[in-house]
Amino acid sequence: MKVVVATSSVPFVQGGASLIVDWLAAAIAERGHEVEVFRFPFTTDPATMPAQLVGLRSLDLTDRCDRLVAVRTPSHLLRHPRKSVWFVHHHRPSYDLWDSARDVPDDADGREFRRMMFASDDVALAESKVFCNSEVMRRRLQQYNRVEAEVLYPPLDPAGGYAPAVAGDEIVYVSRVIDHKRQLLAVEALALTRTPVRLAIVGAFDDERSAYARRIREVVEANGLQDRVTVSGGWVSEQDKRGAIASSLATAYFPVDEDSYGYPSLEAAVMGRPVVTTTDSGGVVELVEDGRNGLVVDPQPAALAQAFDRLWSDRELAGRLGAAQAGRVDELQISWDHVVERLLA
Repeated sequence: MKVVVATSSVPFVQGGASLIVDWLAAAIAERGHEVEVFRFPFTTDPATMPAQLVGLRSLDLTDRCDRLVAVRTPSHLLRHPRKSVWFVHHHRPSYDLWDSARDVPDDADGREFRRMMFASDDVALAESKVFCNSEVMRRRLQQYNRVEAEVLYPPLDPAGGYAPAVAGDEIVYVSRVIDHKRQLLAVEALALTRTPVRLAIVGAFDDERSAYARRIREVVEANGLQDRVTVSGGWVSEQDKRGAIASSLATAYFPVDEDSYGYPSLEAAVMGRPVVTTTDSGGVVELVEDGRNGLVVDPQPAALAQAFDRLWSDRELAGRLGAAQAGRVDELQISWDHVVERLLA
């Protein structure tokens, strides 16, 4: 079968949204299919988005492949009679972030822009076989688009490379360093810990001169945490990220209402490390069950500090939570065999 995997992209920006496409293409190819990845540049500037969407909708790939798999919005607008959509997220400022982070004014023009976003998604999703990456996204698709989607949790790199190492003393937070990922909350928590537990923030700042970056540094300095907190602040290779998780005591990951569990959480699971997250972190709590394979606490520094101290003080608990990760991964059917079979069924 000839399969095109389509996705939007932002030049020179890498992350989970680009990795999932590369890994999906590799997994499909490993199962004997011909695969082509179609990446198209896309900007979320509201002034140009309508024209971009119209242009994308004009592309018909019917004669180019046997199956189209669309991943990142708005790739589902592409035309094909046999189209599977693995929906990662909406254009959120027009959807669940309309009241808190809309990117157009709440006036007649802005509301028409929002209506256009809903209408274009409704049309494209109605002609597709729709999957999504989490229960969070399944509920949003149901709420906003009246679409019933099947959850397919994204697996990791099919090439492997996730060997665990001896557990250390660090809580490792792997992610882009940006305010909605809440690394600052981890630093504030460390200031309240009673044990010598350490924190490593692994990832690049979206903007090293931002108020958020300055605030992280200020909290570290104000609380004398320079010897207990490390911040990479720049791009870190996949190998180095995996190495940091493999040798960690646990992984922390508690963004605000994340669309999925995030690859660092799954990497920790595969390498037998517990995850510390918060009750409001969205898709992360679909993977992490409190007391089973990690700790889920209130999004407050004091609660997180207690979780960090608990893992540092009770290594038997940390080991038991980490050992339970494999069973949870199997329970959720997080595998490329399952994903490819469903997307191409």
